[in-house]
Amino acid sequence: MNKAATRRARWRRESCLRYVDLGSAIPESHRAWYGSSTRHTALLANVPVWGMIIPIMGATTVGTSSGRALLGQTRLSVLALLYGRPDEARYLNDIVRAVGAGTGAVQRELARLTAAGLLRRVVRGKQVYFQANAHAPVFPEIRGLIVKTVGAVGVLRSGLEMLGDGIRLAFIYGSLARGEETVASDVDLLVIGAAGLFDVVSALAPAQETLRREVNPAVFPRAEARRKLREGDPFLTAVVEGPKLFVIGGEHELAELVR
Repeated sequence: MNKAATRRARWRRESCLRYVDLGSAIPESHRAWYGSSTRHTALLANVPVWGMIIPIMGATTVGTSSGRALLGQTRLSVLALLYGRPDEARYLNDIVRAVGAGTGAVQRELARLTAAGLLRRVVRGKQVYFQANAHAPVFPEIRGLIVKTVGAVGVLRSGLEMLGDGIRLAFIYGSLARGEETVASDVDLLVIGAAGLFDVVSALAPAQETLRREVNPAVFPRAEARRKLREGDPFLTAVVEGPKLFVIGGEHELAELVR
């Protein structure tokens, strides 16, 4: 392809992305251009317009190398922002600011993810909002990947790791662990180890700001937790037997605690 043809192809693709930005369906005359320049065909016309959704402002943080290796930095950042809080819709400029990447790169990822059915595109006037598509067949898997890498688990782990050996076991329980969280849900966290409540709360302060959710740690020394479990403490028994997302430690450490 010569330079003139390359410039024309770039212009055509940017034209398609401008239609996505403005919330318009890609015209028939442009769909071939969009389909020929990416591995995805022009599926945006099949994505329904869901109606008005009011966005909730905020930010996201992406930090683990495993997620970046699997998805790439910009795509991971977009997914972390939208799948990290799937009950919220964000408009384009808000997403660009939160992700911290170039507008063109973010537009391309939004177009691809919407075309693949992973995001919902909501139009309100001249503004376009994007939201995780909870009806996507792979929504649970992507949501789980985000939570475990750059979502609540990864963010909480980064905070607790500074306490070193003071934490023997830590896991999320409650609505987040069950996948039933809402905008108002807190993050319920059980922490077992030598670290005290003040140290745990201090270590989790940055995580709470990043997640934009209140983090409620229940902190127990290991000996006290084992004693309470043997005595049949209703709270600890229910937490240990319920759904959980491990932050520090895992099934092995939990088995040591309960036996």
